[in-house]
Amino acid sequence: MISQFCKWLDATPLSQSFQEWGWFVPTVQTVHILCIAVVMTSVGMLAFKLLDISGRNQTLGTMVSDFMPWIWSALTLLLITGTLLTITEPARELLNNAFRAKMVMVIGVAVILRVLQTRLRLDPHYWLKRRSAARAIGATSLLLAVTIVVAGRWIAYI
Repeated sequence: MISQFCKWLDATPLSQSFQEWGWFVPTVQTVHILCIAVVMTSVGMLAFKLLDISGRNQTLGTMVSDFMPWIWSALTLLLITGTLLTITEPARELLNNAFRAKMVMVIGVAVILRVLQTRLRLDPHYWLKRRSAARAIGATSLLLAVTIVVAGRWIAYI
């Protein structure tokens, strides 16, 4: 079923146009990679704060309010550029287990970030009272961020 969808999508005029434009894929990939850098750097900084490794001069609430607009904007652009890249080469993405794993992990990170942000909005000291949970979230989000990048690279080789 997914294979048939990929064949159909690949044959659409939109996909054919994207494939023919020599500048399209490198341009979209460049924006995609820059957005990955924004998200991964921001997630890393928040994770290090949650792990109590860095950011001792700022509160977690300040860091979250500083980074979250960047993260959500970059994730939105990643969704757009990722969709464009998938339209260009649907089978390369949609039939690839590394791509599927990456998408599940991206959703996981997004959920973690939403929980982090929501809890802080309701109670600015929420994570200070739950240091073990904060460390677990920091370690999990950091591990997911690194694994997402690795899975993204594996897409080209699987």
